[in-house]
Order: sequence, then C-alpha cells, then structure tokens
Amino acid sequence: MSPGCGAPERPPQRVCFFGTYARQHTATRLLLRACHAAGVEVVECHRPLWEKTRHKHATYFGARSAAVLASQYASAAFALARNRRRLRDVPLYVIGFNGQLDSLWLRLLLGRERTPVVVAPLVTLSETLVDDRQVFRAGSWRARGAASIDRLSLATATRVVMDTDAHGRYVADNFAVPASTISTWHLGTDTSVFAPTPLPRDRRPLRVLFYGSFLPLHGIRTVVEAAARLAHRSDLEFILAGGGPEHATAIALARDARLTRIGFVEWMSYESLAELVASAHICLGIFGTSDKARMVIPNKVYETAARGRPIVTADTPAIREVFAHGETAWLCPAGDAGALAEAIATLADAPRLRQRLAEGAAALLADRFAPGAQGRRLAAIFAAATHHRP
Repeated sequence: MSPGCGAPERPPQRVCFFGTYARQHTATRLLLRACHAAGVEVVECHRPLWEKTRHKHATYFGARSAAVLASQYASAAFALARNRRRLRDVPLYVIGFNGQLDSLWLRLLLGRERTPVVVAPLVTLSETLVDDRQVFRAGSWRARGAASIDRLSLATATRVVMDTDAHGRYVADNFAVPASTISTWHLGTDTSVFAPTPLPRDRRPLRVLFYGSFLPLHGIRTVVEAAARLAHRSDLEFILAGGGPEHATAIALARDARLTRIGFVEWMSYESLAELVASAHICLGIFGTSDKARMVIPNKVYETAARGRPIVTADTPAIREVFAHGETAWLCPAGDAGALAEAIATLADAPRLRQRLAEGAAALLADRFAPGAQGRRLAAIFAAATHHRP
C-alpha cells in the first residue's frame, strides 16, 4: 500500500473530524494526537452515538436495536449538518472509527464540492460482523448489506487509511478500492501514557496479563486453555482484564477447568490500565484464527511494547509488519493453546530473554512511533489527499 510518505506538498493546516466516530476509541485518540504533533489544527464536528455502548453483544445488532439506532443516527446526522454549515473553510475532512455511515452522509452534504475526504475506518463492518463475530451469516441479506455499506463508504474517500498493509490489501481485494488510494498508518500508542518502566522483580508468582474487549479475534479460549495446561506451575498467575462478548465464556472455562491461579479484573481507565501493564512480567496479545485476526495489530501489543513488557502474540502477516520474533515479541501459531503454553513457559524460565524482548519492544515504540514521527506520516497522507495525488 502507498504509505503517503515523502510527499513534497504541504499538508493542510486545518482539518475537520466529522461524524459519529467513537471519540474515546484508541484509534481516534491517536489520530488526534498525531495531528497535534504535526501542527495541524483539528476542528471537530461530532455527535456521540456508538461509544454510548461499550460492549456490543449480538443483541446490539438485532432488529429492535437497529431501529432505535437508526432513529438516533438520523437525529445526530441532522445536528452534524447544522454544525457543518457553521464551519469556516475546511480544506480536508477526516472520517474515523465507526464512521461508515458518516462517510455516506458527508458525501451527500458536500454535493458537488470537491473537498477531499480521508476515511480511516480501522475495520470494516464485513470483517467484524460476518467474519469475526459471526453476528450476520455469510451470504445472508444482512451480510450483503454490510458489504454494500463498506463498499459505498470507502468509495467516498479521496484516501483510505488502514492500520496495516495486510488490512489495506483486504480492502483493495474485497471492496474495489484502488490500491493507489490506500495508505498504511500503523497506529502505535500514546507513549506519554504507556511509557517504559523497569520490569518488576523476578518474584514468584510471575504475572501473565491479558486484557481487552474479549472479542472473538482475541482467541480467549486459547488463552484459558493455555492457562489450564500450565495449572501445575505454582510460579505463574494469570490476570484477565476487561469485558466483552466472550467474557462470560472465559469465566466459565476457567471455572470448569478449576483454575485457581487465574483472576478476572473489570475494565478500567486508560491510565489505570498502564499501571496494570507495569505490574506484569509477560503480556499476551491475540490468538484468534479469523481473517480479521490475521490483518490487525491490536492496541494491547503496541501498549505493552511501549511499556517495556515482553509480549506473546499470534504469528500473523500484520504483526510481522512491525514486530520481529525473538527481538521485539515472541510469536506462536494462532489458536494453538499448546504452543501458547510452551511460549509462556519459555519466557517464564528465561529472565534474560524477557529482558531482551522488553528492551527491544520499548526501543521500537520509542523510536518508530514517537509523536513527531507519527505526525509526519499522517501529515504526508493528508497532503496526498489534499492534492489528490494517488
């Protein structure tokens, strides 16, 4: 995918983040932070909607819920239209996470205006609702509807920003998006919050930490089964933090396996999460086997790397774009509880290896994903969009 880097044109000095995008989502926070680092003024034309529900279970996408959401979106859309009319000249619009409908609405509002639009969806509806969560059955009318919204929303973009090259190829192959209009912007993390700290003392038990939204792509069953395979090791404890669609399943699996050294912690603030990561000796990424799991680098991998913690995660094309096995992460086959248990045991028994991985990961994030570097990359993408350069 075209990285959008090295563009000779200057980026716009002012952009508008438009829509019902999830403002507190990590991807949005990182985009805003990169704009600030690049000296790009951000005007927000925003109405909250999707972030009102943190964990979106299957019922969230049911017919009754959809009707309520449609009414709420209509109200938000008209408010956005009013707010947009009050803005002074906007040289570039940005549509963020959860913004598929926003892309369509903005294009309708723009009419014949040629103002460029950067669409940064992070994920498509199809991969989330059909492939990963399987809320919509593949081939069903709802699955086809989701694909149509994806295709139409991406078609409105002057430039599409995806989080990995693998994700960009998926969008190009499945939604007729020209590869020349796709840019990769690896997310990284907020290094002011997830700053490196020394590894905790090599005391026992060693803490193995997983956290997240307990989505199918996380492979939580693999995590709990790996913990069960290591149940004989009194020198290890597992902490699973967060909540989401498979949270209850994880608790049930741990209970059925009679695991006594596994604890569940409720979701917490961004800053408190950084402190939890600092308490861990080994951190876990994702281990799902879906197409989506192979295309993304989860936030937790960037965050734990920046904190200076050794990471174990699935070996995927996306993860290899940034991380290297044995240098900045420890990679194992996706969906393989035995391989994950072996990886955890290997790191638990090798403090020097843990230290090397932690130092390598922290150095990678501090260098490649510093705010200034991320800002320059994003500014180059904005410049390419503003000047309609493929």
